[in-house]
Amino acid sequence: MEATCIIAMITVVTGLPRSGTSLAMQLLEAAGILPFTDGQRLADASNPQGYYEAEIVKTLPQDSAWLEEAEGRAVKVIHLLLPQLPDNREYRVLVMGRDLRAVINSQQLMLERLGRAGAALPEARLRGVMQAQLAQMEAWLAARPLVPLLRLGFEACLADPLNSAGKLLRWLELPHQPLDRQRLARLLKQRSPLNPSGDCDEVERQT
Repeated sequence: MEATCIIAMITVVTGLPRSGTSLAMQLLEAAGILPFTDGQRLADASNPQGYYEAEIVKTLPQDSAWLEEAEGRAVKVIHLLLPQLPDNREYRVLVMGRDLRAVINSQQLMLERLGRAGAALPEARLRGVMQAQLAQMEAWLAARPLVPLLRLGFEACLADPLNSAGKLLRWLELPHQPLDRQRLARLLKQRSPLNPSGDCDEVERQT
């Protein structure tokens, strides 16, 4: 499968930090959607395959002209910045979901590896903040029913790699063979030692 993009649509990957957005970018790259990254944030113990980020994404509230360079590619946009995407471009959105307790634990582990202090808020309060932020993201998505949307659960991806790979490929509407599905599933199986907790459903929305 050739890594070529024949449309100007921007594939946006979003979700909470440590929800599996880097894994989603890795899957998209394997499926032939080139990532929009700058390589500044290097791979480490928390993300051995890389973070697939671009610092310029953080300038969305002030500047969105760079989105022209992201056309036909996949770009990781943190959930808080999703409402800053201008409506004058064509998007499809892949939302990664993960059990909030697992997200918080993963964030804390990453901060410990970096030698940084974690959030001062109690876990219950932190969960409330995250839920409120996700509600804002959902409001933005609900107001754009024509935007193709795919929800992937991090836990579900690892529990059923073949099914998750098939859903992603169907959503992308790219020409593919059964071997492509198996190849993406193998990529997910490589993450199985993480032993995630909980389960998340996967939902597709296509137009």
